Amino acid sequence: MKEYDIIRDFAKAFRRGVNQLNCVQECDSELVKIGDQLWGLTIDEFTPEEDLFTSDDPRLLGANLATATLSDLLAAGATPAWFMHSVALPKTVEPAFLNGLSIGISSILDEAGCVLCGGDMGCAETWRFCGFAMGAIEDGRPLTRIMPAVPQSLWVTGELGDANLAALLGSPTPRFELRLSEARAIKSRASACIDTSGGFFDALWLLHDLNPKMRMEIDMESLPIAPGVKIAAASAGFLAEAALLGGAGEYELLFALPGRPEESAEAMSEIGVKCVGTVEPCSEPGVFLRYPDAVSAMTSPPPCPRDAATVREHVNDVMQAAERLFAREAGL
Repeated sequence: MKEYDIIRDFAKAFRRGVNQLNCVQECDSELVKIGDQLWGLTIDEFTPEEDLFTSDDPRLLGANLATATLSDLLAAGATPAWFMHSVALPKTVEPAFLNGLSIGISSILDEAGCVLCGGDMGCAETWRFCGFAMGAIEDGRPLTRIMPAVPQSLWVTGELGDANLAALLGSPTPRFELRLSEARAIKSRASACIDTSGGFFDALWLLHDLNPKMRMEIDMESLPIAPGVKIAAASAGFLAEAALLGGAGEYELLFALPGRPEESAEAMSEIGVKCVGTVEPCSEPGVFLRYPDAVSAMTSPPPCPRDAATVREHVNDVMQAAERLFAREAGL
């Protein structure tokens, strides 16, 4: 059973509050009115087994955990303010690991102007982390995953695929970027936004699922795949695009802007984001991959890590899906 289906089924048992302004999965954060202020609330649990974050560098691990937690607020147009976490560690944890982890988390909270206001400590065989954050949406206008029925362009921050590459190869997890300045610029212009916490195509498919009457076309030659991904893929003999299908994400922001790409090109060049496609209402909706000489349809979601018994099995599923979806580009 896919993760998003599990969430929908589980949520059916709970009533929605009168001050909850979004439906289930409509936004990266829960949108809640508290007094006269709109807030974004988010909570995420991370484990090495499911999220594949490596822990050889505890400072980097802590920074990545905090960035991954705050990313949902940024995607919703909220300004991070308060943070809580639950941390479980082995009884034999070294003081240096604990110190490094806390320094890594606090460095990101300081960068975001966000304050830790409590948490809990527990024991587990390996580290486990659950982060909760909330932030105000000052203008009362959040970003959600729901798109208006007008022509739009799709854009993404940063480079894609390096986190999935690390998971595929068993390499150290790269550092995630906290997109504070980009989020501020996006907030004033975007019509919808989601983060790539589960990989680029996972985020894209969820946008499609929530906007079923829209046609999304991705310009495959414009995807900002991290250079290291292309080099490693060529060396190992697999398609670089496979690193966009796996379940480990980069926590970049994928967002839509009203109008055609050229209408936003100048403003977007100032914040260093990349246009990767278009969206428009259409009688033939879906997700389509545009190549110089053809357009092909993406007819199913990326492989879900929950469907695989092991990491290796998920890697194999991703590789096979990549060959089915992208092999035409490689001439296979």
